[in-house]
Order: sequence, then structure tokens, then C-alpha cells
Amino acid sequence: MAERGDIDRIRELLRQHQKGLTIEEVASNLSINRSTASKYLNSLVMSGSATIRKLGPAKLFYLRECVPLQQLLDCTFDGVIVLDADLVVQEVNVNTLEFFDVDSEQVKGQPVMETPLRPVFDNDTMQVLNDLADTGETIMEGDLTRDHETWHIQRKIIPIIFQSGSPGSCIIFRLSSQGVKTAPVLSPDPSYVKTCNQVFQINTLFRRFSQNQLSRAAETLRKARDFPGEHETREFLQEEMLIIENLRFHLNLLEEYLGEEVKAPDWYLLDGLLSRATKNRSLAHIRFFSDIRGIEIFTDRDCGRIFPTLLENSIVHGKKVTSIRVTARETGGDLLIVYTDDGIGIPEQAKPTLFEWGHGIHRAHSLFLSRQMLAITDISIKENGTYGRGVRFEILVPQGRWRATENKPA
Repeated sequence: MAERGDIDRIRELLRQHQKGLTIEEVASNLSINRSTASKYLNSLVMSGSATIRKLGPAKLFYLRECVPLQQLLDCTFDGVIVLDADLVVQEVNVNTLEFFDVDSEQVKGQPVMETPLRPVFDNDTMQVLNDLADTGETIMEGDLTRDHETWHIQRKIIPIIFQSGSPGSCIIFRLSSQGVKTAPVLSPDPSYVKTCNQVFQINTLFRRFSQNQLSRAAETLRKARDFPGEHETREFLQEEMLIIENLRFHLNLLEEYLGEEVKAPDWYLLDGLLSRATKNRSLAHIRFFSDIRGIEIFTDRDCGRIFPTLLENSIVHGKKVTSIRVTARETGGDLLIVYTDDGIGIPEQAKPTLFEWGHGIHRAHSLFLSRQMLAITDISIKENGTYGRGVRFEILVPQGRWRATENKPA
């Protein structure tokens, strides 16, 4: 118990020091000897809870980044149930919940045999779970009966180790109809799967970007420590402040685009999306015109935040913008949305990389993120304005991804 308590204290200490700690720093902070600190830190590394990075001759220990497990579980076409050693449900994906018509609150934290999920766990499955430490990964086939209907079921049972180091199991199952019975479809909405994949890729990019910024910050602090001069120290601290502000800006940007929950695309009124974007914008000295009423588009809830991004660029970076115009028209079955202003525009040499990671206006990632989110529903965007005369962003919504509503004006 004392060992587990020390490991938990080290894990909490690493959580508080995201830039990493050496063995000596851990030992000093927790008032334990160096060999004990080294033993427990290496235990966390072996269990996958921590990782090591070298900074010069020193070894820094960090908590390992956690994969967004629930998002990944919900992207699979199968049902997934994760149990601890006592067969208590720890995680369950949306396909399983929909098939059994239950909420996660009804099953998570409960012994699996006391939940509606128990039909998955027949006698053979329970025997495999009891012997899992010896048998390892097992694939089984059989039947599942629920509400007087029977399905053929294939189960894959896998032993796992939780972050705490305790054992558990993961049951992945796939159902198919038997006889004339029709089984519920366990595959999620393809657009939701595409959203999950896109969000995961964006999270990966931002995680790598954040790691790079933190490494730069650590290197700057090392230089400040090694240079005793007051002038040099001030310069290094100024550089450190810029790095941290840049990281904070991009983390806030990620939060704005992705939010706290992954949602499938849906139909949204185009003028409603634009109205929300202009609601808290100061356009007192800019004439604003739009002609997009009576149109719905299939996109994410914020349309990739493209309208707030374009408005922000016009107001902040357009320099001489006096008017903004947003129009929409059908072209060959597609919908072409055009955003223009009369500001300074985009230089020709900047256009090829305008929507790429790390480029764009003032090297912010807003346009990159907008393009990625729009692409989930096959919406494309490009800029073909004339430098010196203003921007012209063309957003093309393909046929089937837009529709006219009943209240479309004549």
C-alpha cells in the first residue's frame, strides 16, 4: 500500500510539472531517496503511464499523453466493452449502448452481469475471462439472444493493463442476423466516423506542435540558466513569454474549433451560421451585405468556423476594409458561397500555402482548421482575389450537401 501511495504521489507531481522532472527533483519534492524515486519512475514508464526525454545529460520524466479512448471506441463498427479484474464495466462504446438501448450511466461502474449487457457473456465467455491470464487473446463464435431474438455473435476477448497497472479485459463483438431475423446495424454514421478521424488527426498535429513549443521553452530556460548576464536573461525570458503565449493561443484555438464533444455533421441554416459569426463582431465602420437566406448546408455545427475566421481576418488584417459581402448561387448542381471584402487582399506568393499547417495569415492555423473541418462533408474552399483589391474566398458545397428550404425567398 505504501508503494502504491508513493507511485500515486509521483504521478500527481508529474501532472503538476508538465515540463518534466528529473529523478533528483522528484526525490527532493517528495522527500524520498533517489533510488526509490528512480524505481517508481521506471515503474510508471514500464506501465506506459510516463515517458522519458533527454535534455542534455539529464533525463526528464513526463506523464504520457493519453489517447482519446472514447472517441476511438465510437469510431469502430463493432461493439466494445472494457472490464476491470472484477468484471465491472469501465468503458462501453456507442454501438453497444444503441444495440442494448441503454445509457452509459446505466452500465458504467456496474458489475457486467447485473447490467443489460449480460447476454454477451455466456458461460463459455465467462470461462475465458476467468482464465484470461493463462489463455491470452481468444476469439469465439456463438449465439446471442435478447428480447426473444437471436443473433450470431463473434467475440474477441483481449487481456489489457490499465494505467494504474491493474489487469482488465476488452470484449470486441460483432453481430450478424440469423435466419430471417434482422439485427440492428452496429455501424455508426459514416459522417460521424469521418469527423472522429479528422478530429483525431487535428489533435495529433496540435499535440506534436505543443510538444515542440514546450521543448523550445525548456531549451530557452536552460540558456537563461547558463547565461548569468542580466541583459541576456531578459532576452531569454522575453523569448520564453512569446513561446508560452503562442502555445496558449493555439490551445485556445483548438478548443474553439473542436469543443468538448465530437458531433456528427447535420443540416444548418446558412444565414443562421453567418448571423452567429457576426453577432459579437464590431462592424460599425464596415458595410456588411449577405444574400444567403433560405439555404441549408450539411456541415459541422459551426461550419468549420470559417465565417468567424474570415471576418476576423478582414477586420484585423484587411487594413482598409470598408465593405464585406457574402453571396450564394447554384452552379452545376453545387452551391457556390462567395465571401469578398475590399481590403488589401492576399499576396500571390502567400496563396499556395494559405490553408497549410503553419502558414496562412500571420502563420495562425485558423484557415487550416477551417478547411479540415469543411472537408468532413466534402466542402472545399479556395481564395482567388486580387492583391490590392480585396479577398475572394469561394466555398463550394457539393450537390447533396445543400438544399433550399421552404422559406427561401422568391
